[in-house]
Amino acid sequence: MSGACVEVVGLEGAAASENAWRDLSVRAIEANVFAEPAFVLNALRHFARTDRLRLLFVWGDESRERLIGAIVLEFPRISVGFGVARAWQSNQAGLAALMLDREATEQALGAIMDWLARERPKIVGLLLPTLDVAGPTVLAVRALCSRRSAQFHLFGQRGRASLAAAAKLARGFEGALPKKRLKEWSRQMRRLKERGEVAFRVASDGAAVEKFLALEAKGWKGAQHTALGADVGLAAFTRSTLASLAGEGKLAIQLLELDGVAIAIGVMLRAGDRAFYWKTAYEESYAEYSPGLQLTLELSRAQQRDPAIATTDSCAIEGHPMIERLWTARLALIDGIVALRPGPARGLRLWLAGETAKRRLRETAKRLINPLRGRKRS
Repeated sequence: MSGACVEVVGLEGAAASENAWRDLSVRAIEANVFAEPAFVLNALRHFARTDRLRLLFVWGDESRERLIGAIVLEFPRISVGFGVARAWQSNQAGLAALMLDREATEQALGAIMDWLARERPKIVGLLLPTLDVAGPTVLAVRALCSRRSAQFHLFGQRGRASLAAAAKLARGFEGALPKKRLKEWSRQMRRLKERGEVAFRVASDGAAVEKFLALEAKGWKGAQHTALGADVGLAAFTRSTLASLAGEGKLAIQLLELDGVAIAIGVMLRAGDRAFYWKTAYEESYAEYSPGLQLTLELSRAQQRDPAIATTDSCAIEGHPMIERLWTARLALIDGIVALRPGPARGLRLWLAGETAKRRLRETAKRLINPLRGRKRS
């Protein structure tokens, strides 16, 4: 696309342009905290395997005064034959590291595609994962591919729980829940209050972060060595990222406390009018009172009372046994693959067929293995 300038940047260069990046986040076509500098830069510093990752900035022109796009590209392991680059989405992110200016979406994405086609001629496509099916990014990609006579395929549709603002609903989220279930949860809360003083509070300081890391480590993730605090890099990432977001007013750590001790904690991130229920942990010795669910009930009410929040993304897997009982709305997500060049794109179709087959195989394996592990299918 004419005028746009693509720059491959390292951590030092990206940090130097953080203000331009934050300004872009205000103009983004879709709010995405996982593509903001606080999240991306700390991920690249502390845990990402950067040998196959490249951070690209797209500037409006050679003056580099206005940033119109930012993306972390992940390249295939094998460099021979054809392959597909993808917008990177780490295991800690609910969305891919992709941010596009709402006023220059096609220009920015077109510049990324042109750069890939020129610099990596063996790359046949660009995978954009975890897109909102009904979102403006999908519409913009469709329009760009139509103009370029380039193929664009959507695949892998799934859904995850989301919470709409109260103004968008006839009643609050509890109005859609069975009365019998609400009655049981109220009974559990009454019983919990018999154990001591129950309080809900919100924090964003380092002490609250440490309480979350400690509580998560006590639970099943700690037993499986998958808790954030169990890995030096992930622990450093969590502390740095949450400190950065707290400084920008984009962090809310929700705590359910019993006699001053946290028995459930939820970490909520914010970008624009969108919130992300990033992580949660609870004290398993209090499982009979459903502390994680009780915390989520309370924070859900708070989210719906906040007029600045349009929607809250659960960031949860499809079929999550807790959150899907509370939040009945679903965010429809899909992956998109874009051909970098016009024409039939045979290589892209072959890659898509192979990727689809691999995903089906993984889903079959989950259905077979998860019951043996005593887990719900996810």
